[in-house]
Amino acid sequence: MDEKQYHLVKVIQKIEVFAGFDHAEVQRLLKICRFKNFDEGQKIYSQGDASDEMLIALRGAMLVVGTDGREIARVRPGNPLGEMGLFTGQPRSADIVAAENSTALILTRSDLVLVLGGNLEMTTKILQNVVAVLSARVEDTNSMVAAQSRTIHDLELRLSQYEGPGKIEDDHGNDDDDHDDLDDEDYA
Repeated sequence: MDEKQYHLVKVIQKIEVFAGFDHAEVQRLLKICRFKNFDEGQKIYSQGDASDEMLIALRGAMLVVGTDGREIARVRPGNPLGEMGLFTGQPRSADIVAAENSTALILTRSDLVLVLGGNLEMTTKILQNVVAVLSARVEDTNSMVAAQSRTIHDLELRLSQYEGPGKIEDDHGNDDDDHDDLDDEDYA
């Protein structure tokens, strides 16, 4: 194995869904992957598209862009995109755009199914990893919801304690709201 392949093996082993794969298992994955180059500004995936492949950034950077056009995240070399959708079948949740000229390793669902077919050990590792990743994401989401609930509760409490500008009294101690009894002669 040359230095480039060794580096790829290490990158793939760091991806959560492939955690625990040995060198031989990663080599099986690498045999079905293809390399793809993307030009700066090129749209790679669109929100709502089918998640039938994942990519692993090898060079450059990619942006995860929300529906409002804002950057959600920047994906650097060694990081995957679309790995959960590859296993769950959920549509893409955001647009992906090349932030600069980039290269990625592409793994399709159909090729992965062929490699995993009959290999119970690899399939089991992936399923355990997917469950762990999804569980961690649910836990993160629950923590975010709890934090937002605390913030909302605090804001509601502060709002209930806020009395507002209230009634303004005039120089005579009368409420500003209560000037209906004034006659025109008061202004003459």
